[in-house]
Amino acid sequence: MKKIILLIVVLFSTANYSQELNKPSEGKALVYFTRVSSTGFLINFKYFDNEKYLGKFNHGKYLAYECEPGKHLFWAKSENVDYLEAELEAGKVYIIDSEPQMGAIKAAVKLVPFDNNQDNYKNVKKYERKKSDILGAIVGAKEFKISDEDLAEAENDQESLVKRSIEKYEKRKAKGESYPILAASNNYMSNSGEIK
Repeated sequence: MKKIILLIVVLFSTANYSQELNKPSEGKALVYFTRVSSTGFLINFKYFDNEKYLGKFNHGKYLAYECEPGKHLFWAKSENVDYLEAELEAGKVYIIDSEPQMGAIKAAVKLVPFDNNQDNYKNVKKYERKKSDILGAIVGAKEFKISDEDLAEAENDQESLVKRSIEKYEKRKAKGESYPILAASNNYMSNSGEIK
């Protein structure tokens, strides 16, 4: 009985969260970068789409990034650099969680695409908990927005980091290293199939 009540509560709470996700503009894709875990909560992770700097934020914030559909290389920088290859579809919403990892000096980062297919989880409860945590990190957090001035200043400061990080990715890729993939079909859809 307790399990049924818990499942009903989780289902209603995630249904309410889905009302808060925005729909991308016509012909665009929308990617949410979240930080569910509070581990390393003071550490800012820097976010990029290939060579484009998107900004940096810590726990308690999220980034909503509208972009062109197609292939993207998302990556984040902390003590390490982590890469995620993506194929985005127009009109779809995607969620990438930035999971803090143990680092030598400060928290490292791992980009993990949210898998909205409950069949890929051990059970429905684990899927609903993950979904609730991810959506809660968006609804219960402050959206990070970078000013044009900060963006221009940061892009100049990040130039050598971007160059080194893209070169590193390309060398590793040439050697056969594979990276997580955010497939076009791995988009987020609310329980009702609608996003506002």
